[in-house]
Amino acid sequence: MRTNPMIKKGLNGHLEYTGETMSIAGARNKALGLLSITCVVAFIAYYVLYAGGNPNFNLAYTLSAVGGFVGLGLVIAMSFKPHISNVVAPIYAICEGVFVGAITVSFAYYFDGVVPKAVVLTLLAIIFTLLLYREAPELAGKIRNAVMILALTIIAASLLGFVFSLLGFGNVLIGNSLFSIGFSIFTVIVAIAFLLVDYDNIIIGARHNLPKYMESYFAVGLLVTIIWVYVEMLELLAKLASRD
Repeated sequence: MRTNPMIKKGLNGHLEYTGETMSIAGARNKALGLLSITCVVAFIAYYVLYAGGNPNFNLAYTLSAVGGFVGLGLVIAMSFKPHISNVVAPIYAICEGVFVGAITVSFAYYFDGVVPKAVVLTLLAIIFTLLLYREAPELAGKIRNAVMILALTIIAASLLGFVFSLLGFGNVLIGNSLFSIGFSIFTVIVAIAFLLVDYDNIIIGARHNLPKYMESYFAVGLLVTIIWVYVEMLELLAKLASRD
């Protein structure tokens, strides 16, 4: 298991750690805390920006961009310096709350009923994967490499589509075509599968007595995936709704 990059990152290159170590309960509590912060901030951001049915789209777009890019920067910082996770994790949760609330405004305005469906489906995905992991924990290890490769493939395809759109060729991943919807379904499946990997990281980290700060590190990783699932659910439901 020491070949697992998360284990190497947590040990910072050392074979043993003699300080206070992480626990499954600690990681769970931190994940719930971060998710709560994100949800509260997202609700406030959405309520303020939606303004009773007269959304401030310019501000929403700006805040979604700022929240997204700052959040990405914080994740990158934590990936290189996991020991800062205890301090940075709550800040990340706030940034992602702003991001989630801001992007939800557009979906709620243009696609009636999509947001509550996305929330429910995301919660169901979390519950389903938790139950699946409890019954078959070995599954996460079997699919880990495949999920990582598929996730990188999705990122590469998305970036390539973005470049094509800048060059004027259009982006086949955007819109409500069958191909675009199929890609969204594929992405949702990969994102949900990634939840299993996140659960497994927490279990492995606790078994290998990783440092206490890794609870926040893994909790952030789980929050990243949950937000990914939610955003992809929004996009998939919006594409389906636009075909009606």
